[in-house]
Amino acid sequence: MGGPWSRAQQIARAFLSRGHEVTLAWGDDGNCVDPLAPTFEIPVPSPLGLPEAIARHTFPLASRLGLMGRKPVHSFEEVLWLTGALDYRYSCAVVEKLREFMRTWRPDVVYSEFDLAAVIAARAEGIPCVGSGSQPTTAAYASNPRKSAGIRRLLREMDMPAPASSLTILEGMKRRFIPSCPSLEPEAGERATYCGFLGEVPQLDARSTDRDCAVVYLGSGSVPAGVAVRVGRQLSSALGCDVYVAGVPEAVYAAAGREVHCAPRLNFAELLPRARVIVHHGGQNSMMDALAYEVPQVVVPGRVFERQFNAEAVERTHCGLSVRAPKPALIAEAALRLVNEVALSGGRTKLRDELSALGGTERIVSEVEEIPYL
Repeated sequence: MGGPWSRAQQIARAFLSRGHEVTLAWGDDGNCVDPLAPTFEIPVPSPLGLPEAIARHTFPLASRLGLMGRKPVHSFEEVLWLTGALDYRYSCAVVEKLREFMRTWRPDVVYSEFDLAAVIAARAEGIPCVGSGSQPTTAAYASNPRKSAGIRRLLREMDMPAPASSLTILEGMKRRFIPSCPSLEPEAGERATYCGFLGEVPQLDARSTDRDCAVVYLGSGSVPAGVAVRVGRQLSSALGCDVYVAGVPEAVYAAAGREVHCAPRLNFAELLPRARVIVHHGGQNSMMDALAYEVPQVVVPGRVFERQFNAEAVERTHCGLSVRAPKPALIAEAALRLVNEVALSGGRTKLRDELSALGGTERIVSEVEEIPYL
């Protein structure tokens, strides 16, 4: 499940539990599954704004070959450009679709999960807009304004302010909820409210002290599947335990008397209480899942700005180590250090407590309910 969709579902669940009506705007991109509220379908951007027929074949192939991880990504603005979300034609279509729905349904508030079109449509219809935020997605942290020409053209046509960077639009929401904490993201920007873990914080029972496996998830398209499997094998040999590798074709391999279990998807809630270490790509959800279960982390961020930010935060807070390049031997060496040198991940409990105390989705709902314009 894609990170933005899973976070949107968690936030929607919290509003529903307090008796609010919720509609989820979603695009049929394969990530939006099992919606827990009524849905409203919006267009899906085409990568780089390419014709859909070309993008449909080109980008899945690049993902399978691990080519996506070879290109450096310097800012969230560049992410939006790569996915096609800054394309002028797409932006016109999705903003108009959202405005039509807002005129009909007239929501009290719009929640944007890092979605520019939702912010623009809400502003055009005079509806308050709040949403998710983070330090590495602010323009002050990193931006590529040249990528935002299409959005600026649309805003000018709508007689709305057209800032140099499209990230400034997200920062202009009435309230920005940061699913993190000050220790991880000390400079989250204006109108920011830290809310920590979004999901229910798991109880660390007796299983959590009986660590008998390791988990690997290096993202979708970040590295070739074969590299992820080799990481699993090296890890199994180094740690002497079974390893579970997510994001790769289903298979089971023998490694030094142990097994490496591979699958497209794995249930982290079942595996992390048992995990001695997790190796992941530095995605926000992977990092937060590891912190929730107090699992030492080896972060392999590659050349993506946000993942590098998260990797540095994990090391700074003494929750794990980072390995910049996806080299199986180096990753296994870092994992073994974490197991043998406990101080390298000695900050896990303190950071978990900080995140747990910030209120999660309940805080988001409470603060939105208290905003006087509702």
